[in-house]
Amino acid sequence: MRNSGHHPPMMYKTTLSLTCAAFAAVSLHAQDAAEKITYQDHIRPLLENKCFSCHNPDKKKGDLDLTSFGALMNGGGGGSVVDAGNADGSRIWSTCAKKEEPFMPPEGAPLGQKDLDLIAAWIKGGILDTKSSIAKKSAKPKVDMAVTVTSGKPEGPIAKPEHVLLEPVIVTQHTTAITAMAASPWTSLMALAAPKQILLYDTDTKQLVGIFPYTEGYARSLRFSRNGSLLVMGGGRAGKNGHAIVWDVKTGKRITEVGKEFDQVMSADISPDHKLIVIGSPSKKVKVYNTATGEEEYVINKHTEWVMSTAFSPDGVLLATSDRNGNVNVWEAANGGEFYPLGQHKASCVDVAWRADSNILASCSMDGTISTWEMNEGKQVKNWAAHGGGVQSVSFTPDGKIVSSGNDGLVRVWDINGTKLAEAPSQGDLVTKVVSLFDSKTAISANWRGEIIQWTFGATALNESGRYTSNPSLIAQRIVQTEQRLAELTAKLPALQAAIKPAEADAKARDEALAKVRAEVAATEARSKNLPGEIANDEKALAALKAARTKAEQDKAARTAAIKTHAEKSAKIAAQENELAPIAAEAAKLAAADKTVADTNAALEATKKELIAKAGDAALQAKLKDAETKLAAAKVEQQKLAPAKAKADQLTAAITKAKAELGAAPAAPADLDKLIAETDAKIKATADGIAAKKAELPKLPALVKAGPDRIKNSESNAVTGKNNLAAAQNAAKSASDEIGILQKVPTELKAAQFNTGVLVEKEKLAKLEADFTDFTEAKKDAEAAKVSATARIEASKKAIADSTTAQPGLEAALKKAQGDQAGLETTIKPTRDADAAAAAKVNEQKAVITTKEAEIAAAAKAKDEGIAAAKKAAEDIAKLIEGKKKSLAEVNGKLAGPEKVVKAKQDAVAPKDAALAAAKKAHADATADLANKAKADKDAEAALAAATAAQAAAEKALTDTRTKQKPAADAVAAAKKELAAKAGDPALTAKVAEAEKAAADIANAIKAAQDEAGAKKNARTNAAKARDVAKAANNPQNVNKALAAIKTAEQQLAQAKNELAAAEKQAATPRAQRDAIQKEIEAQGKALAEKQAMPAAIEKDFAAKIAPLNAAIAAAKTALPPLEQAYAAAHGKLDAEQKILDAKKAEVAKANADFEGAKKKKTDAEATIAAATKEIPEKDKIIAEATAELAKLQPQLDPMRTKVKQMNEQYLTMLPK
Repeated sequence: MRNSGHHPPMMYKTTLSLTCAAFAAVSLHAQDAAEKITYQDHIRPLLENKCFSCHNPDKKKGDLDLTSFGALMNGGGGGSVVDAGNADGSRIWSTCAKKEEPFMPPEGAPLGQKDLDLIAAWIKGGILDTKSSIAKKSAKPKVDMAVTVTSGKPEGPIAKPEHVLLEPVIVTQHTTAITAMAASPWTSLMALAAPKQILLYDTDTKQLVGIFPYTEGYARSLRFSRNGSLLVMGGGRAGKNGHAIVWDVKTGKRITEVGKEFDQVMSADISPDHKLIVIGSPSKKVKVYNTATGEEEYVINKHTEWVMSTAFSPDGVLLATSDRNGNVNVWEAANGGEFYPLGQHKASCVDVAWRADSNILASCSMDGTISTWEMNEGKQVKNWAAHGGGVQSVSFTPDGKIVSSGNDGLVRVWDINGTKLAEAPSQGDLVTKVVSLFDSKTAISANWRGEIIQWTFGATALNESGRYTSNPSLIAQRIVQTEQRLAELTAKLPALQAAIKPAEADAKARDEALAKVRAEVAATEARSKNLPGEIANDEKALAALKAARTKAEQDKAARTAAIKTHAEKSAKIAAQENELAPIAAEAAKLAAADKTVADTNAALEATKKELIAKAGDAALQAKLKDAETKLAAAKVEQQKLAPAKAKADQLTAAITKAKAELGAAPAAPADLDKLIAETDAKIKATADGIAAKKAELPKLPALVKAGPDRIKNSESNAVTGKNNLAAAQNAAKSASDEIGILQKVPTELKAAQFNTGVLVEKEKLAKLEADFTDFTEAKKDAEAAKVSATARIEASKKAIADSTTAQPGLEAALKKAQGDQAGLETTIKPTRDADAAAAAKVNEQKAVITTKEAEIAAAAKAKDEGIAAAKKAAEDIAKLIEGKKKSLAEVNGKLAGPEKVVKAKQDAVAPKDAALAAAKKAHADATADLANKAKADKDAEAALAAATAAQAAAEKALTDTRTKQKPAADAVAAAKKELAAKAGDPALTAKVAEAEKAAADIANAIKAAQDEAGAKKNARTNAAKARDVAKAANNPQNVNKALAAIKTAEQQLAQAKNELAAAEKQAATPRAQRDAIQKEIEAQGKALAEKQAMPAAIEKDFAAKIAPLNAAIAAAKTALPPLEQAYAAAHGKLDAEQKILDAKKAEVAKANADFEGAKKKKTDAEATIAAATKEIPEKDKIIAEATAELAKLQPQLDPMRTKVKQMNEQYLTMLPK
């Protein structure tokens, strides 16, 4: 549980490590005459009153004991509480000064400023135990790690551990959850957190390449710097302390440490230029430190819950943070200014990651989602559900894909839009961390059981490609394990290599099978695609064949018909010729008859001429009569023969025409019979083909649909073959590669085992050299201080002698100057009195002027105020009038409607009067017209009866005529049947014509009867309409309606008059308001005129009042110049005398300062001699102590250096070449 409320005793949390509490350097810069502040003399008594009750050997709250100097220097549970020379960085001062929590002491009165200054002075003075102690320098690391930020891979080799510790700090019985992991952005290097140590692995060889001890707590986050040269860790102990530590990846040395948290640091990162380190913790604060000074650069206080993740952008411009409330923020990395408050997840946001171009940030949350954010406008790009139960970790690959892990035991790869690209098999427990490696092809995950798995990206899956341990064995055990593994792999390798050849043959066979299936599927797809077209073409061909057969049949029928027609026509011609023979014989007699007629007619004409010559000749008359008789008989004969001649000509012409039209006889249809038989065979073959194809067609979709699955299965089969081959090849290669690696490992581990001792000896040598350097500098500083003290004593003795000699003369000069000053004071008094009197007279006249001018100003002010008030009143009245006018306009506006209504109602009354008069006249007219309409109704009824009777007669006539139609039709049919039996019979032909004429006459009669019946029907309809009109007109209701109209008109007129009265009443109120407002406007107009006249009256009164005041001012101004001249003369004299007096005062002050300075110089010199005399023995003691220590250290140095050199050379020779 986190602490809330009461803070525990003093400094129970601290982040300064024990190593930082070591004495890093010594310095002897003592203040010349200042008292040394020491623990024993000053600090212990102060702490005894305030702190010992909690921080003593028995209680040791926060594991801190302040009762002795040594215990204080050991620090508390979190490390050192003092940093020599750095009060701000010392928790003993900052907590008491309330610069950071927990404020100390937690109860009782706080330390006063005097006490705080005393503690600060002790720290700045080098945290001395006693006055003879050597002052210490700050142990806080201050380094300049700045580098240039590059957008791509840094120049030169990328850092990897070299000759660092490989012996585990601890080997635990069981593995535990991995809380932190990181991957180098440029090389095959991965770091992970383990108990009391950080492990570094080469991801190519899978070998442990470095161990960075971390015994102060537990690592919560790891990140490599942008160029890969540094590794930064955030961690600590929950509820106790937290910090960030930076290691040099190449050497394994700690470079710096920042943070003084009271709880573990949840996340830390270092900026790409190595100038800033950021930490986030349960304090809800984001703190950024300057690596050069180790001091806070800025603090961000805007998070509302534990800060869970921090990350600088790859370009170093921005800083991203997230908290347990789900908030995601982006800040300006340089100063902590807010850049974008991006948004909020629905649960804790536990991790953030930047894309390599710094334009996209990814965040993940325990709500199970991942969000991506763009940095142009700070908007969310995408949000998607990524892992059930929560997302634990998110990482970008260098090429922009996203890798995530979650509580569902899965690792997944996504594109930037949240599309899942690949997934690893479930690990059966929550996956705490995942990092992508520099090659964009691999990633490493860690789970709650402590399993670390390397994954290679596949098309849709992540394939395991290696494992790492978070609990490595001791080097000696690893050597044995490596040798065993090497023997095992060497034995397996031949079998693994032999398995490749059958795998190659199997893969080839599977590829060939795949090619065959693809060809078959392609053929099926082509068949499926083309077959409908083939069927359509065949059906078109079948239709064409059927059409051809139909045409052949039609041609055969036509030819058969033509043969029949030809025969019929030939028979008809023969019949006509048979018919023509007797008629032609008869017609031949017509020529003789014609001749007889002509001859008889000629004889008649001749007889007529003779009779003319011999009129009355009986014989000629008899001859004429005989000729006429003969002519008549000849004409009868001629006329009798004429039809035969016409018939003979007609038949001759018809026969000639028929023979011309008849043409040659058509050929027999045998060729068409053959064509029809051949076409029938083709039709059957085509129809059978279509039926077969149609039977095949429904089966093809299933075959086509099955094609992809066949291909997929074959492809899967081929892939299996390739995978089997690749697995065989990889197994052999992996074994061979691992053998190549492991062959060197025992030698490397033996060298690393030896190097463990080398590193210990190097650390001893470094400490020895540091101690030697410190004591050498301390001796040098003490000797210099001793020389300086001796010089100060001699200089101080000379200063005392000089001061003693000078004091009598300086004292006499002071007394003389003081006497001169007293005389001048007496002399100047009358001059001062005269100056005061002259000034009083001048001031009197000025007062008159000032007073009168004030009175004028007051009068002017009163005038201005009166005029302003009058104008204001006039303006107010004018505004009031304007308001009234607006009100009048509003009332007029309101009145306009009622007035308009009144006018409308008045206009409505007149039409109502006219309507009543018209209704009364209509009633009189309706009464008179009723009798006329009764007669018209009776006449219309009679006309309707006559029309009805006429319609009935016409319909009966139509029925009678229709009964004749069928017998006539039967007669036509019978005549045609007879004619058909005796074709060409003239009598029967005439009979058919007569029957057809009779049928046509009956049809015409029916048509005429129908027309007559329709006309009669229309006449009856019109008569009925006329009767209905007359009956409707002959209605006494019209008179009643007229009476009702009179009543309605009377009611409407009464209503109109009532509405007019109501409208008049409605208009009465606004009319009254209008009249009242008009009266008010007139009254205010009079008041306005009065106010407008007031300014002129006020101006006149003002002129009368200021006339006497101006006169008094003029008199005072006349009297003032001579008085001012007199004052100027008096004041000039006073100034001259005052200057003399002031000069004398300055002389007295200087003489006094010189005299007092001489006395102080002697006193100071005496104090300096005393301090320096006391200091020299102290420096002698320090020199003696330093000399003694150097004498002890000097003999150890060279042997130790030689030993380390020899061991290092031996180690290097042990490494594999």
